[in-house]
This record gives sequence, C-alpha cells and structure tokens, in this order.
Amino acid sequence: MNINLEDQVFSSNIVEKSESKFNGLNALGFAWRPGEDQFSINIKSCTIDGTGVAEGLKLSFCRNVKVVDSTIIGGYEDCVDMVRGENITFENCTFIAKNGTKQHITCKGGAKNVSFKDCKFIGSFRNWWDGACIDLGNWGDYDDVVRPKVRNISITNCSMENVSFPILYRRLYSETPRVESSFGLGFRVPTLFVKTFWFLQRKELIGKRRRFADDQLKVYDFEL
Repeated sequence: MNINLEDQVFSSNIVEKSESKFNGLNALGFAWRPGEDQFSINIKSCTIDGTGVAEGLKLSFCRNVKVVDSTIIGGYEDCVDMVRGENITFENCTFIAKNGTKQHITCKGGAKNVSFKDCKFIGSFRNWWDGACIDLGNWGDYDDVVRPKVRNISITNCSMENVSFPILYRRLYSETPRVESSFGLGFRVPTLFVKTFWFLQRKELIGKRRRFADDQLKVYDFEL
C-alpha cells in the first residue's frame, strides 16, 4: 500500500499544556508494527507544523519513506522524530526549529538507510550542549535490549541558517554518517560515555523511562 500526500498542510491545531516525554502529540505521524500490512509513504510539497505539540513528523518503525520539497516546523521536541525503520529519504526539505525545539531531527532505535540531500536547517536547537541539527542514536526505550546502531546515514549538500552553534550532527549509539558538501560540525560522543549512559539507563539509575513488554523489544532479522 502506498500513502501519497502532496500540497497539503498538516497541523495539530492544539497547544499541549505541558511538555510530555512519552505522550507528546505530533502534527503528522505514522507507525508500523510487525504483523501489520506494509506501506510506503511519499510526501511532496507539504507543510508540517508541529507548533504547540512535540513533533512535526513522527515516524515509528516506518520503511520506505520519501519526503521532498517540504517544510517541517518543530515542536518542543523535534521537527522529525524517527524511531527504528529504514529507507527514509529527505530531499530539498527545510526544517525549522522555533521556540525551544530540542533538535531538528532525531534518529534512534537502530534506524538505518536514512539520507538528507539538499536540505536546510533553520533556527537554533534548544541547548547547544544537548542537541544538534541531526541527533543520531540517542537513548530510547527500545534500547533496554541490545539493538543495532543507527547506521548508513548520509548528509549531502545541506546547510544551516541562524543556528547559534553549528553542530550538524551528534553521534551517540550510531555509526558516523557520510557527510558531503555540507557545512557544520560533527560531535562524536565518546564510546565510554555512551556505554556508561546505557548501563545506568538500563539499571534505571538515571533518566525517566518506560518499560516495554518483551514482544515490543524484539529485534527482527530485517533490522540487522
């Protein structure tokens, strides 16, 4: 099944009363779970406005997604949040952080084969010490089990505007992305710090978290 969206505007039309780590809303979201029918997503020339909620676009375990010629405005979390999934492309897109957006992009949970080409990142993320335009492999609740790293990420001919600290990407539990013809710094969080952080999270010694059932934490062969 193909989901095709073109020349549309998406907005939540609400303002959440407070920020929510686990139950935040989005302007446009898609999720797939094993056992459900597969689908691909094509988004073209759309505006996705996450103002007032957590994210503009949420992709949970989605595969075969292409977003082109679109503008995505961040909420209090991200412009785009990707958890697991693969084969996701953003081309000639503009990501706008505004009023405290934490990151333009988050990509975690072992997501793979993600590309950004001819894209623009506008506006500063919330905290320079805990953010980036593209945040790769940060902790997620699916990391209670050992999962593959975020990998095969490419950033090509991308730029930043009005970003106070020009951190193009931050790498945690992720392989280093391929970067070509793109301005910005890459921050590689030391492996020892990541391992220690993951250990403390799994032991519930730090962080706010949820515990998922074993069936939700399963790592499938196609994720490897």
